[in-house]
Amino acid sequence: MLKRNSSDSISAFFTQIRNAILAQRKTVCVPQTNVNWDLASLLLRENFIEGVFKLSPKLEFFIVVLGDDSSSEKILNMNRLSRPSKRVYVKHNRIKNTLDGMGLVLLSTSQGVMTGQEASAKSLGGELLCEIW
Repeated sequence: MLKRNSSDSISAFFTQIRNAILAQRKTVCVPQTNVNWDLASLLLRENFIEGVFKLSPKLEFFIVVLGDDSSSEKILNMNRLSRPSKRVYVKHNRIKNTLDGMGLVLLSTSQGVMTGQEASAKSLGGELLCEIW
């Protein structure tokens, strides 16, 4: 159904979420990769989205529930920081807050995808994936 051939699945994930919000859709189908699933689970845990569902293990996509208009307004912008052509790595003591703590910085660490606050608390650095506000 949704077959995408993208070398950067993280950027494709953010673009699909951003386009669904702009189109005022309540759900969006996202290609199923481990990183996309981890990002969606993190957004769910931080209350930026309302749900994440795998319909079948055989399908190559999963559903992200953005919610009603009031909840989809929670994500104002998603900015990709590290790209395949230019990776951005940061040490745990150099992780900065987005908009004085109003947004999130997401990192890929040796212990999985987590927020900047979680990585700082665990003294972990990693690849800066994106910032969300």
